Amino acid sequence: MVIQRIQSVYLLIAVILMIVFAFFPALSFEMGDKTVLFGALETGRAGNLHVNPLLLTLTILISLLALIDIFLFKNLQRQMTVCFVDIIIGLSMLIAICVQAFVVGNRDGWIVYWQWYVFLPVLAIIFLVLAHNAMSRDKKKLLDADRLR
Repeated sequence: MVIQRIQSVYLLIAVILMIVFAFFPALSFEMGDKTVLFGALETGRAGNLHVNPLLLTLTILISLLALIDIFLFKNLQRQMTVCFVDIIIGLSMLIAICVQAFVVGNRDGWIVYWQWYVFLPVLAIIFLVLAHNAMSRDKKKLLDADRLR
């Protein structure tokens, strides 16, 4: 069993960042007087907003995996694997956002505005990587302690 330290804090910060990200648009597209928002819960024109199922699913999945990962401290290898999978899912979400910006941005007349909220998943991924590194340090300490016995 591994005593949790800083990786729990990192994982909790990643969960909070992803929950905040779900409520705000990551991108906005403008053409003349038309504005289209792109986010997890706010996607579409200003009067006709709806949920983006892909982005919302990825946001919820990243948040849930990071939250579950906090409680997997009894099995360090599984905790590291779940954290790594969470990082991969986060990167795929960032790729999906960039593809959406590229596809709409290449249409004639559309201007893409990156909102500052798009950096929340980037920060969440950074905290997930920090948590994974802290888990790796714990694993190394456990291996060193076992070797000394």
